[in-house]
Amino acid sequence: MNTWLSVPVESGIKGATVSVAFEVTVMDSLLSSLEFTSALHLLLNTVLVTHLSEHHSVCVIRGHQDDIRLNFSRPTVNLLVDASSSLDAFSYHVVQAIDAGCEGFVLTESTLFPFLDTFRSAHEAASFRASNKRIIVVTPLEPSDRHRLKNHETMEVIYTILFLVTNATERTVELYRTEIFFAEPRATLVELVRMDSFIIEEPFSPPNVSGFFPVKSTNLRGQRLRLATLPYPPFAVVKEVPLGTGNARSVRPSNHSYQADGAELLMLLEFCDRYNCTLEIEVFPEGAWGSVYPNGSSDGMVESIIARQTDVTVAAVYQWYNWYDHVWYSVYTGRSGVSLFVPRPRLLPHWQTPFLAFPLSLWLMVSVSFCAGTTAVFVTERFRHRIRYPDGSRQRYRLLDAIFFMVSLYVEQSAPLHNDMIAGTMLLSFLLFGGFMVGNSYAGALSSVMTVPRYEKSIDTRADFLAAGMKFVGSTPVWIFTLSLSVQPDIIKLRNSYEVYDISTLAKFVHTRNDLGYIHERMQYGSFCLESFIDLYGSRHLQPLKQEVFFEISITACSKTWPMKGLYDDLVLRVQQTGIFRTWEQGSTFRTMGQEIQRNLADARVHDFDNDPVKLEMAHFLGVFLFSS
Repeated sequence: MNTWLSVPVESGIKGATVSVAFEVTVMDSLLSSLEFTSALHLLLNTVLVTHLSEHHSVCVIRGHQDDIRLNFSRPTVNLLVDASSSLDAFSYHVVQAIDAGCEGFVLTESTLFPFLDTFRSAHEAASFRASNKRIIVVTPLEPSDRHRLKNHETMEVIYTILFLVTNATERTVELYRTEIFFAEPRATLVELVRMDSFIIEEPFSPPNVSGFFPVKSTNLRGQRLRLATLPYPPFAVVKEVPLGTGNARSVRPSNHSYQADGAELLMLLEFCDRYNCTLEIEVFPEGAWGSVYPNGSSDGMVESIIARQTDVTVAAVYQWYNWYDHVWYSVYTGRSGVSLFVPRPRLLPHWQTPFLAFPLSLWLMVSVSFCAGTTAVFVTERFRHRIRYPDGSRQRYRLLDAIFFMVSLYVEQSAPLHNDMIAGTMLLSFLLFGGFMVGNSYAGALSSVMTVPRYEKSIDTRADFLAAGMKFVGSTPVWIFTLSLSVQPDIIKLRNSYEVYDISTLAKFVHTRNDLGYIHERMQYGSFCLESFIDLYGSRHLQPLKQEVFFEISITACSKTWPMKGLYDDLVLRVQQTGIFRTWEQGSTFRTMGQEIQRNLADARVHDFDNDPVKLEMAHFLGVFLFSS
């Protein structure tokens, strides 16, 4: 800001001449400064119209002494920063601006470093997410500021930033962008690269600025991509290999190499091959997806993203509602169906074979008719004895005799029949006819039971599982996050029957208990995703339900400030569109799990027709005809 100077001069004509000359010099300086500022604003507006016109809105952050005038058609949010305001207050206003839809930012010299200091925390606190962030900085960028800028940790996650470095004295504007380099073992170097420079002269006409703004780099120059994952084949499998021989390395310690495999890890390996980055993996224990609790604490893989220890996390991560406020979800990498493994029906015990011929209702009717017949025979024979032998010379008819008589009729054995009374003869004839019917029906049904083995009732659907009163178990509560907000009565009942156990306990349950269901996931193209407690024995004694309990979308969860999110989404959609993901899924399934367990589970409900009854055909009688001829 130019000011008038008071200089003591001699009185008279000579002093007046000096004063006028000084005023003319100051006026020329002010005019030159105004012309430079006007040209700079024209250049800035041209850059905005060219590169930020597709943004939802733009945020201008400046101090009281900064002069930024925009003529821009898009919605603009203006933040005026007071030098006395705290960093927390500044961060609060930046969060509000981000939630207002700001994707582009215009900064000045006084607001550059406060913005960088709050960039990560503000974007992590905001709800709005945008992958096309662009930042324009108007600043003289003194040497001390350049050194501070290169060493600022936030520059690691900002790729699309353009510096308009001004020099009002020389009337020049230089354009700079940043390039990020990776240095062993864990260093990240930021360099300023000059793109162009020009001198502002009158009349000023803005040059072609279509190539001024830096695009997202397609060459990350070996920069780290830090991944959090866990063993969950065929989604993700990580094995430690000799140092320097794998396709990834560990986040910490740095002297470990990993061989990464699995459908989703192949996606990240393809991303690193395409954009020249280094994949670093932090392996979590099995089932440690993690959760964010109401008090703000977290654990598992999601905690590593919240704590900025990793950039992305994969391993069948769903769109869980309690993760959403803290991470950024990619486009879908696949559709998963979550279902249950239930015990396969076992052969009924052999002692039940005689009772399987009739259902319970028919057994009840047979029992009623047996009791009624026994009573009728007993009463009839008692009256017959009383009439035929009034003197009591013959032994009285006993109830046991009537019972054995009815048993003889039902099993089609001979029984004594008396024809000296018409009523008794008619009664016994009806009982004999009923006994033949029951006996023949039982014999036919028993033959069927002994021909076709009978099994326990199969649990085929979610309704069957609930009707059986069984519980289902898993290694982590994240399985039922999807069901947490459901209001369907059957889903609520199913959710309340879920129990969590550690992996070793679940492995014992698979071998010892036949009253539990085990939650599992099936990938988009049919592969079963299994935790380690489902072994070969379990694959032979368990079967999946015929229908899924619910479906979910598998995604990649990443940090809200991960700058390569847009490029990663584009790669995922291309892989899905071309069908490559199916090849990755099937290939990783066979490599990491083998075929036997997958085949056992896939064929669990496929019957072996060699053991089933076969309809008789003419070919079955050819041998008899040949011998008879």
